[in-house]
Amino acid sequence: MLAAMTGAFDFLIALDGHGLNGFEGWAGVARLRCEPDRDRWTPEVRFFSGVAGGHATQLAPGGATAFLGNLSQLLLFYDPRTLEEVARYSTLRFAAPRRFYESQTHVVWLDARSFVTAIGPDFWRFSLDDLGRPERLGPHGVTLPHAVKRSPSGRFLCYGAMDVHGTFANQVGVFDLAAATPRVIALPATAWHLGMHPTRDVFYAPTQRCRPQDGDFTEYVIEDFKNYLFEIDAAAAVVTRHLAIPRDLPGALTSDVVVTEDEVLYNCCASGALARVELAGFDRVRWVNERPGALGQLAGLRVGVANVVEAAARANLVGEPHLLVKALRAARGSMVDGSYGLGLSPCRRFLLSAHRGLNQVIVYRYPDLAVHRRIPFPPMRRFAPHLGRLSDPRIGFHHATINAVA
Repeated sequence: MLAAMTGAFDFLIALDGHGLNGFEGWAGVARLRCEPDRDRWTPEVRFFSGVAGGHATQLAPGGATAFLGNLSQLLLFYDPRTLEEVARYSTLRFAAPRRFYESQTHVVWLDARSFVTAIGPDFWRFSLDDLGRPERLGPHGVTLPHAVKRSPSGRFLCYGAMDVHGTFANQVGVFDLAAATPRVIALPATAWHLGMHPTRDVFYAPTQRCRPQDGDFTEYVIEDFKNYLFEIDAAAAVVTRHLAIPRDLPGALTSDVVVTEDEVLYNCCASGALARVELAGFDRVRWVNERPGALGQLAGLRVGVANVVEAAARANLVGEPHLLVKALRAARGSMVDGSYGLGLSPCRRFLLSAHRGLNQVIVYRYPDLAVHRRIPFPPMRRFAPHLGRLSDPRIGFHHATINAVA
């Protein structure tokens, strides 16, 4: 038993169900109730009907309400203490999406009752007490906002941008809440996700490099190019530092970004690794390997087969077969995908990694990142009995967050 551990917390993970592309999958939330003082880790899963493409979850201040971002143009709220739905609301009354993958996947909570999200070209402020009358704040300025975070000062929204038809985004945005104006920072590669420094208005964005099929990013494959990690000053809207990662290192695709006073940690989903970068030097990446070995690949055969079949269905095997080969290279030859959700415990003694391919949460001791526990979650067939016994067992871990429990 580890000493001096106090305080229970929940690790909440958005779910998109079985499959490789979460845009079309189910929508739900997994909760791992963590009681470190008892070394007890209890999983629970809830899927919501009538909504698809679960993606991310964000907690309102106080932890009494949570949002489940999705690809269904639905604002869906649940109680993180019970996982029961408390409200849902269609955003189609305000605008229809211009792209298949345009939806309210992320929000930023301003207080316990109000939040900001992107609809069409603008940011809007909503109140839980009157979802039908949001306030337009102003344009976001980028191709299509994705992950959005609020800076520690509260003044800035910082957000990644997705590629759109025929255009690599290669930009991130900063929205000044006081002036209601955006600033766009040009980059050499696309970045979807980011993490905020805990005390400074500075954020860190790793790259998300994809290749569209026939020019359309609705069906994309992993691109096998070098990757970057950018340090960006929100107030000045400039890149202050960056590092580049050679393509033969495991840096492909990203999800959650955790930032402490000392380092940046993020998961490289396709490559089956976690990346660690010290802020002091910002010139070297250390890797934590999460790629299953030969026995793990064999145990994950159903996942691997499902991934290969879906990847082949999405790739242009006749016109551009090399793109699938490049994707396999970026994945280090693994048929089992890596982790998506990542969170540092409030006591800062554990780093939790939601490994999608293995359908388990890996609990690391922090900061040495030795494995403390592996917590398995139930297979998808338990929630979808129509699936066959040999079906893909993943419940579809995606973005995650931490909720301290009083």
